[in-house]
Amino acid sequence: MPRHLSLLFPGQGSQSIGMLKSFNSEDISEISSISSDIFDFDLVDIIKNGPDELLNKTSVTQPAILATSYLYYKKFKSITTIVPDILAGHSLGEYSALVASNSLDIKKALNIVHKRGKFMENCPEGSMYAILNLDIEIINNICRDISKSSGNVVSPANINSENQIVIAGHHDSAQIAADECKKAGAKRCVKLNVSVASHCVLMNDASKLLEKELINITFAKPLIPVIHNIDGLIGKDSNNISVNLTKQLTSPVQWLKTMKHIKDFDGIIIECGPGRVLSSLAKANGLDNILSMSSENFEEEFYNLT
Repeated sequence: MPRHLSLLFPGQGSQSIGMLKSFNSEDISEISSISSDIFDFDLVDIIKNGPDELLNKTSVTQPAILATSYLYYKKFKSITTIVPDILAGHSLGEYSALVASNSLDIKKALNIVHKRGKFMENCPEGSMYAILNLDIEIINNICRDISKSSGNVVSPANINSENQIVIAGHHDSAQIAADECKKAGAKRCVKLNVSVASHCVLMNDASKLLEKELINITFAKPLIPVIHNIDGLIGKDSNNISVNLTKQLTSPVQWLKTMKHIKDFDGIIIECGPGRVLSSLAKANGLDNILSMSSENFEEEFYNLT
């Protein structure tokens, strides 16, 4: 029996110009054909050539990462007959996981994440900060006190590990919270290069609009179990997928719980998509046997572990 295998799909922040370079023209032509039916821009050209400011635009970034992750998953299936035991995606990556599980087809997924990005762009602007090495309860208390005193929004947005919590909210309140976290003993407080404050109540309008779009989509029962962001648990009912995706926009990403769930299996972890953000987070959560498909030696490393 092969070892337990979990595939992780990245979210925003993993994009880079040229991230399709490891794929051949036939692979890329599929994405070109699909995206040309959906978008009024050339998705593949932006991924290949930029410019950065366009690729980093949320409504472009999201389909770009999804398309790239989809091609990585197809590549994974081409080199092995092993079927993953669990799929999980960080924020946007949850859509990639649903595509990989055959719960959602790629064309519908690209369309919905593009709309998701547009809805998010139209929400009030905000900031996000990564808070390193500070207890979650201290961060919760700081965010709650500042929200109460200022009347503005700031709250935990990504619970990535015990030592990395991302907060999100209005610019001023998020900055004040980051400063207070630093005073309270945080090792570092790093402002993220984003223009939207994801996974907090500033996304309320986007969540409502997304809900209306998701109502029109029928999700099939995943053929491979998918862990959801809102609770770090495997979904039991495909009818709840649209509800989970709607709540996801305004709720913290429970990545710590996701990692704890996967760690129990003591298996192999593969980051299936561009970059190595999730590989780093897996290490930060104490997981071993972590591979990234972005590695030039991925196939050799994979066969050595399996």
